[in-house]
Amino acid sequence: MAGMEAGKGEHRVYPILDPVPGDTARLTARNHYVGVDAVAWFINKESNWFAERMASGTLDIKLAGGLETYQAALGAFELKGGSKTAPVFDRPVLPDRNYRGGVLTFGASLTAIKKDTVIAGLLKSAADASLGVAAGMVDTATLAGPTKLLAAAGSDIMGGVRTLLKDTGEKREPLFDFSGLEFTLKPEDVVGPRLYLLLHRGSELEERQLKVQKTGQLQLPFYKNAPLDDGAWLLLRVRRSDEYSGVRDWFDASRSFRLRLNSLVDDVASGVLSKEDALRELQASAGGDRTILDEFIRLRGIIGNDGVLAEREAVFHIGQLRLRVDAARRAVSEGNKDIYYSVVKAAAAALANGTQPSQPLAIALLEEAGSLSAVRLETIVRDTAFRRVASFDKASLFASFQHLPNLLKEYSTERVEPA
Repeated sequence: MAGMEAGKGEHRVYPILDPVPGDTARLTARNHYVGVDAVAWFINKESNWFAERMASGTLDIKLAGGLETYQAALGAFELKGGSKTAPVFDRPVLPDRNYRGGVLTFGASLTAIKKDTVIAGLLKSAADASLGVAAGMVDTATLAGPTKLLAAAGSDIMGGVRTLLKDTGEKREPLFDFSGLEFTLKPEDVVGPRLYLLLHRGSELEERQLKVQKTGQLQLPFYKNAPLDDGAWLLLRVRRSDEYSGVRDWFDASRSFRLRLNSLVDDVASGVLSKEDALRELQASAGGDRTILDEFIRLRGIIGNDGVLAEREAVFHIGQLRLRVDAARRAVSEGNKDIYYSVVKAAAAALANGTQPSQPLAIALLEEAGSLSAVRLETIVRDTAFRRVASFDKASLFASFQHLPNLLKEYSTERVEPA
């Protein structure tokens, strides 16, 4: 097709599915994280047009039905050598965010202005700063959502960028502007681990003729089996993931706690620690900060109130610690450390297969899930469709744990065989 010149035509958004065999789960509150990457953008202009201009843009993402807003400047790109595709290279705009329900809303703009070294430097700095703010909002989120201080900082940065592009940019030429035409994505439309969104201004396209393919270092939209060279477009990737990809500051404390339980059981078996002293370690102390059970209670509170973590993953962490405490208490009481290691090993195998572990450990896990669900109930966006909120009934909860391969590996690589 003969590509329409950038800056002309209608604004449209085209979802492009990228199916992964075996993974057709839809974005679901309590279970999933959602992230967004800026993949690339394209401007269809003659090569001499780029000689005096540079392009820049902004992206707004609203989650939780509009309760959370993440804003990013896309930097400044001076396209050289006849190139029309800006090398964004899959830059993450929104890191994995605990999905709390509701729709996802996107707004974006691309603008060309006269080349200016100073303004280009400011736009690039603003892009780095805005992405840092978005990452900070995700990394420090409470159960109620990101902090207002960081959200305000992001708004201030974007206000400066928009001023540069709208008020001071010489030879300013809007290429597209979706800020007044926000696109809303329903969670049931996010099928599988990724979905592409093509924000496009130009000729009307047949959606079924669109796909995304890798060309060199770039993922690019193809239309009728050829790279899309029409108008101006921005390609986004929406990611749906089961496990948190970052590191929380309590991870090391959790590992130390598990090793401390292992040592307790081993020390009783070898006679280093008496049964009575060990059982006292598995009780709460008056001060609340001395025994192993005190540490479990502390970690349970930290993990349960970590707004960065999806509810299913938080339940898994807490449940793994709880089952170890219960198994250690039983092993010490019966004077048989094999009980502890066999219970932990059997539970790991059952959860990896998506099946229910033996009683009473299954009851303990369901108790922790019920307690955490009660705490987090108010954090779910109220107008979220019932099917888009995960059920933590017995069958659903245990079956869903098999979708946490990294966590299953983390908790199964500890020594679980009797020494």
